[in-house]
Amino acid sequence: MRRLLCIFITLLVFVPRLAAQDATAEPIPEAMPLIDEGNQDIVNILLIGAATNNPNNPGLTDSLMVLSVNRTAGVVSAVSIPRDLYVYLDRFKMQKINTAYFYGEENRVEGGGFKVLTDAILYNLGLKIDYYVRVNYTGFGDIIDALGGIDITVDCVIRDWKLKSPELDKQVADNYEVYTLGIGQWHMNSEIALWYVRSRKSSSDLDRGRRQQDMLRAIWRKIRAGNMLQSLPQTWDALSKNVITNMTLADVAGMLPLALSIDTSDIRYFTFRQLHEVVNAYSPKGQAVLIPQREAITALLQQVVLPPNASQIKPQRPTIAVVNASGVPTMDLVAADRLELEGFKTTVIDEANVQYRQYDHIVDYTGATKGSPIGKIAKVLKVTDDGIEVTPDPNRQYDYKVYVGGMYQYWSCTRDVLQPKPDIEATPETDG
Repeated sequence: MRRLLCIFITLLVFVPRLAAQDATAEPIPEAMPLIDEGNQDIVNILLIGAATNNPNNPGLTDSLMVLSVNRTAGVVSAVSIPRDLYVYLDRFKMQKINTAYFYGEENRVEGGGFKVLTDAILYNLGLKIDYYVRVNYTGFGDIIDALGGIDITVDCVIRDWKLKSPELDKQVADNYEVYTLGIGQWHMNSEIALWYVRSRKSSSDLDRGRRQQDMLRAIWRKIRAGNMLQSLPQTWDALSKNVITNMTLADVAGMLPLALSIDTSDIRYFTFRQLHEVVNAYSPKGQAVLIPQREAITALLQQVVLPPNASQIKPQRPTIAVVNASGVPTMDLVAADRLELEGFKTTVIDEANVQYRQYDHIVDYTGATKGSPIGKIAKVLKVTDDGIEVTPDPNRQYDYKVYVGGMYQYWSCTRDVLQPKPDIEATPETDG
């Protein structure tokens, strides 16, 4: 009798609690509608950067980027997916998207981590993935080193803790030092390149996605400059040793005609924005997450896969000559890269006897008023009306000329990034 009484009391105590947990369980979002690809030949390739250099550890995905190749329109777009995006993972319920691959591998799900991750993207974003390419720290470093390093322009100062030497123990705080990457163009080896794409001490997860796109641009530039696509079998053999992918040489060769015609300035770049496609929140577990905004994400991804209208397929982009009048090396390269991301065709030129300018200056050779992009150029470079000179020239070589002034180095950062304070007074986070 006493045992029955104990069981009854136990049920009274715990059953309501379990029922309450079920009642407050996180709601499962509905599947997102499929992104409309029209009747065009579109291939979506998922690029995965794994936060591990251990072949036995699947790791979390530090980087997720989709390359959407529209072979009908001849357009290539890149969109970064934030690692903290809070999504539904079927049997694993609500989780950060960067855990999808790990859970799939660790739980031996049929199809593995790739299946769980691509299913998550389909369910939560409405985007069908055709191919995947995964690289870990070691593979990424080997690719950068094989290219002889890469050149990247930095328009927002990045400051974060970095290992004093790559062979030191990552678990020891004293092995770290504060490292600052200032405004300018930098040649990066594999160590600095990995630090650059992973840093978020003075920026954010969203900005890290933008810097990962910078890295993609730099790698593509190096491949094109070295004419590596002309010897595709050898290039693919070297690359495939450092990645895991379901793409074959034949799949890559099928995209070669378009790839040969695509410059970095031809690629359209997209990122999720705070208070637009995502908002900050905390999960019931207390994790800082990004909550997807469904309608905004659908609108963004629709732009990624399809040009807005037929007239914008391979548009004739305004051309800008960029001249360094700042007295500071590589400021012209920084400005040119920033304008390229806004859709302009930029060329850095040397002008004889160029005079120093304190502020940026724009010369408009088109004289156009209707549909003129001069406002966009001025906004990116923070140029006032006084800094715009209109000199129509029907025989112009370029539509616009930009003189980069000495003050540009102080206001080149036009992104949602807090520039670092003079010193970081904190304890470095060791890398596990």
